[in-house]
Amino acid sequence: MPDSQPSSKRLVLVTGDTGVGKTTVVERVVALARGRGYVCAGLSSPAHIVDGRKIGIEAVNLCSGERRLLARVATEEAGVQVGRYTFDPAVIAWADRVLAAALAARPDLLVVDEIGPLELERGGGLASVLEPLAAGCVPRALVVVRTRLLDTLQARLQGCPVGVFTVAVETRESTPGLVVDWLFEATEHRRDGIEKC
Repeated sequence: MPDSQPSSKRLVLVTGDTGVGKTTVVERVVALARGRGYVCAGLSSPAHIVDGRKIGIEAVNLCSGERRLLARVATEEAGVQVGRYTFDPAVIAWADRVLAAALAARPDLLVVDEIGPLELERGGGLASVLEPLAAGCVPRALVVVRTRLLDTLQARLQGCPVGVFTVAVETRESTPGLVVDWLFEATEHRRDGIEKC
């Protein structure tokens, strides 16, 4: 259960099993936050589906809407192999630049979908965002991480209150609203002229 103490900086970790809908939750969180007038930036990583089959992972710049194919189901092509996927180094570099620009802009909510084995086990991918996140360089952040890497990521991201939200089939619909409420609770109370202690 997330920490209920309001703070000026907040970090949400969205976790759950593969294929449960973590990225869908992220996309709904962004839509809800924008609906409340907050600026969101960063990356989402939806599945790349062709003929009803997931054949890769896209990277989407949340500011511009630009999409690039980040990874394909493992092929003979050159790239970074992680599990069953081949990651495109050029797209990883682009995604890293998108996150760097988002960090510099200090949005109301920074989204990083996702931090995985490439970052936590190899120090590659989007690992450069971990230090600024731990230092609380943005007011609010949402990071997607698979369940088996949750403890490892939590150990790396200490420094601001952390809320962990586990996505499951039964909670997928309710989770986005809960995440937005927790992320912006202190800000909403300040907007209403009521500062919680």
